[in-house]
Amino acid sequence: MPPGPFPFIGGVAPEVVASLHEAHSLLLSGVETAISDVFSRRASLDDLSLRGRLEDAYAELVNSRPHLSRHIKCGRGIDGTFQWEFPKDPTKSATITNDGLRIFDAVKRQTIPLGFERPSAPQVGNLLGFLDGTHRVSELKTVATASRRDESRLLTQLMELLKKHDCLAVSTGNSVRGAWIAAILDRDIVHLGHAALLYRQQDNFFLFDPWLMPWFAESPVPSLWTSLLPRPAAIFLTHDHDDHVDPRTLLHMPKDIPLIVPSRRNRRALYYDYPSLLRELGFSNVIELAHGETWPFQGGLVASVPFFGEDPCDIEMPRNCYLVADRGRNTLVHVDSGPTNSGKSAVKEGVIDDLVRRYGPIATLFASQQQLLEVRTYAAHACLSHPGRWLEVGENGYLTNSYLSQLAACAKARLFVSYATGGADWYPDHLSFMFSRRNPARTALLTANWEPPEKLKDQLAPYACRYHYGRALDLFRPTANGGTDVVSVAETLAPLALYRLDHGDPPFMKQGAQRA
Repeated sequence: MPPGPFPFIGGVAPEVVASLHEAHSLLLSGVETAISDVFSRRASLDDLSLRGRLEDAYAELVNSRPHLSRHIKCGRGIDGTFQWEFPKDPTKSATITNDGLRIFDAVKRQTIPLGFERPSAPQVGNLLGFLDGTHRVSELKTVATASRRDESRLLTQLMELLKKHDCLAVSTGNSVRGAWIAAILDRDIVHLGHAALLYRQQDNFFLFDPWLMPWFAESPVPSLWTSLLPRPAAIFLTHDHDDHVDPRTLLHMPKDIPLIVPSRRNRRALYYDYPSLLRELGFSNVIELAHGETWPFQGGLVASVPFFGEDPCDIEMPRNCYLVADRGRNTLVHVDSGPTNSGKSAVKEGVIDDLVRRYGPIATLFASQQQLLEVRTYAAHACLSHPGRWLEVGENGYLTNSYLSQLAACAKARLFVSYATGGADWYPDHLSFMFSRRNPARTALLTANWEPPEKLKDQLAPYACRYHYGRALDLFRPTANGGTDVVSVAETLAPLALYRLDHGDPPFMKQGAQRA
């Protein structure tokens, strides 16, 4: 399954999406020529006739191709107004296909493909979910052999390949959960990098937006992976971008864990088809949480909060922020939410005020500071947006210091944590929203026209709200006066340290020592 939003779009038939995508792709070279004219100063984005020329070119292209015009209706009416529409159907969704896996041998730097038929995908996902370090070898053998004959053969083959290529590490016990329990206390939060947060609730752990990197398959340094975390009691996903919904990470999670996702009931028209995707990965307990609904636990709840913005094309698919209300202490996972193109936001619509009235002040606020503005034709969902607007600029997470200070003031927050822009050396640094200490010049290139993020500290000060820029394995601990202490557990809970608890040095390090 390729990552990204398109395989999982619901509310429109797959063949319609294919036509929309093809029309956008065929016209893209012409759009880029128009953009080149702007950059070369032969034209201006303020040219009022530019939109009309783009609309006419789109209609000409679509209406000259019967397979496109079968799904897309567009053209000018008698009054000159451009009409554009495509059929929507809330019961339709893309067909999700998974035709195999790639196993990566970190020692030999070798990829081994394993193909299979689609009906077997959930069983493969279920088996991989058992490889979290909490099950005995005999249990894994039972899972592999208890399925139908063909599936049993496939799962046995998968286990043999994993063993052959040093992808399995066997130990007499599991010390990982104990290490986390010893390092973090009840109601502590640990930043796992990017937007991933781990919240300890008594003896349970809640995991938000896990996007984890397997060692040396993509990460150049030891990185957090699913088997190095304590088993979550629940996983919460906020929105449809693949740095928040990562199929590969989810594929390796235990499949009986409750998985809380945005609800299709909050859609305007289109939605991200979480249930279909997660069933394909093997999950059996998917819970859609609509705005205002809660997921209770002993001593508190997690509330679904409306997510605004980060939507250059105004598709308005359902998305959630989450408030953790736990025995009188509140934490808001605000992620990338911010003002929409039309100016709506959680602040302006009174969402934050309502949360404070209902649950009390929010002690710790986790929010992104990205300030991305994007020409709409390059946005992920451009083909689903009006073609006349492709050359307009839309926000793609445009969170100004002014907005964030208003957010913190409304929340009565004591600590603002800037996160969801990397925060760990194991993340890739080629993406426009990822910033690494390894590449300061690249960061300067990307953020040269941003408000300096650190200036937010001064704007928060009048509200008695502190500022902290999050790094992976920062720990946020409640204080007796309702505040939050920030300490690093990067040494105690470092990926390599966690691995060594039960396994000693990993195979690739042993191999390196032998060669030396």
